[in-house]
Amino acid sequence: MRCYVEPSPAGGYFVRLRGEAAPVSRHDTEEEAEAAAAAYQRGLTRDDTADLVSLSDGSEVLIRTVQPADKPLFVAGWKHLSGESVRRRFLQPRPALNVHELTFFTEIDHVDHEAVGALDGVTREGVGVARYVRERERPHVAEAAVTVVDAWQRRGLGGKLLKQLRARAAANGIRRFTASLFADNDVMLRLFQQLGEVTVIRRDGAVIEIEVEL
Repeated sequence: MRCYVEPSPAGGYFVRLRGEAAPVSRHDTEEEAEAAAAAYQRGLTRDDTADLVSLSDGSEVLIRTVQPADKPLFVAGWKHLSGESVRRRFLQPRPALNVHELTFFTEIDHVDHEAVGALDGVTREGVGVARYVRERERPHVAEAAVTVVDAWQRRGLGGKLLKQLRARAAANGIRRFTASLFADNDVMLRLFQQLGEVTVIRRDGAVIEIEVEL
């Protein structure tokens, strides 16, 4: 399937999907239409199929690629993170995600920056996310992190998200993850040990930086 741009009889430009009569969207300028068509095409060629996954307690989640439209899920999910969960994820207290952070977390290229999210299999609420961001200086290395809302912790979800992330990282030429975490965060350390050999490469007070061979 291919997207293309054509002038609208009433002015502006349509983005159409080849073989379909109805336009996908209408835009005021050709530049906007071309940008939208490119974005749609990326969506058509990217595998966004959600995987239904069972957790250790029998509950089910849908795991899929994070999308720009997921911003409301991030806002809602933040409310279900305790202060301690936020501190362990960001290594400091955080009041909320701002607009720029929401954009960064959801508008990603799926090559140098990838993220997979988990939705409650019943309510479709966001319950977890794992992501990597490739290092510029070492393109075979990426910083990785995972977050699971409190009510869904200790069910095996974090490990499943990281394993999905590892598969996507490997497909994009990434061979090693790095992560920064509190030295006493044994749960997170065990999650990364599920991926491969873990080495502590730096200590800074209560925080350690680890590398994981994938």
